[in-house]
Amino acid sequence: MFLIKLALRNITRHKRRTLLTAVVIAFGIFIYILSDSLLLGMEERGFNNIIDMETGHLQVSDQNYWKERDQMPLDNLVEFNTKLAAVLKKTPHFKALAPRLKFKANLNNGFDELPIMVIGIEPEKERQVFTTEEYLVEGSMLTKGKYEAVIGKSLAELMELQVGDYLTLVFKNKDGVFNTIDAVITGLLHTSHPTINNNVVYVPLDIAQQALNLENEVSEIVIRLKDRIYTEDAVSELSSRLAGLNPGLKAYSWQQSAKSLIAMVKAENVENQVVISIFLIIAAVGIINTVILAALERLKEIGMMKAMGMREREIIFVFMMEAVAIGIIGGIIGCILGAIGVLILNIYGLDLAWFGGEEITYGLPILGRFYGVWNPSIFVFMFSFGVIVALIASILPARWAARKDPVKAIYHR
Repeated sequence: MFLIKLALRNITRHKRRTLLTAVVIAFGIFIYILSDSLLLGMEERGFNNIIDMETGHLQVSDQNYWKERDQMPLDNLVEFNTKLAAVLKKTPHFKALAPRLKFKANLNNGFDELPIMVIGIEPEKERQVFTTEEYLVEGSMLTKGKYEAVIGKSLAELMELQVGDYLTLVFKNKDGVFNTIDAVITGLLHTSHPTINNNVVYVPLDIAQQALNLENEVSEIVIRLKDRIYTEDAVSELSSRLAGLNPGLKAYSWQQSAKSLIAMVKAENVENQVVISIFLIIAAVGIINTVILAALERLKEIGMMKAMGMREREIIFVFMMEAVAIGIIGGIIGCILGAIGVLILNIYGLDLAWFGGEEITYGLPILGRFYGVWNPSIFVFMFSFGVIVALIASILPARWAARKDPVKAIYHR
């Protein structure tokens, strides 16, 4: 107990140095906590965009189609009928489903052409699964059976189109014959998903099927669950049900659909964590510097303690307790600042446009503002980490100071 009191008295004797080192630790912890919240917020927003506008929680498609889904082929499609719909609705935690037909086309405005993706949808079912309609900034959504189209505002601006204008979609149907769809633009979207804004045209499903010479066939049936936490259980059970109905069909989770993106996000997170960890290394260097300076300034005191019979391990213990105390102070300050920063991010969010224009995405399907995420475990981890780093960083300089010859230490030799 005496040694702990001695350590505490020593850090109060050198308030400026103690505070400076604690601030270095606090800054490292603050940056780490804030960055963790930002990264989790971006990840959460990106994954929600994938689910809410692209994949839903589950997709049901033909296994051969799935292998070539990026090419959007018009073979190996799914026949969507009442029997299949009944099976899909028995999915655990089922909420809604929506059939989709995807195909490649060229968008023609009468002067220019641009390759885009067309998605045939059933408007009523689509709005139950996806949130796309919430981002309608002008006009209205589609009407079943009518030659209408909804496109992203960015795409409309690029092609100099607006609500009420006609566009032409040029494509090959199932038989390889060129065909067109002439549709009036009824609505413009401005979503937080850049692909939707720049590269997608929505048309009624029945119009798309007719133009492609398809009957009830679709590329996929997208399912929305009550919550994404049920995804793994639902995909497993649904795949078993589908195997009994049609061995060629299979259910896929949103994680499987976005596998490459998720892998990229994880890799980027590792890189970001490495960069952020540099701040903690700087904090460790600051602690080592503090302990060395303390040892140099107190060589005479150390010599006196050794001359009075204090053992090396007791002197080392004093220095280590000083470092731990500084680590605790820095950890508390850092966690408080981190909590304030995360709270601000949760309330006001962060607009990516501030860092490079509206179209910046940082590899994730996000645009505009996103919000921080509370991660209580990171506060516990960083506080503990700060104290442990302080403790470890103090060992070598403390041992160096404790091993000084008492006579030489007293006379600064």
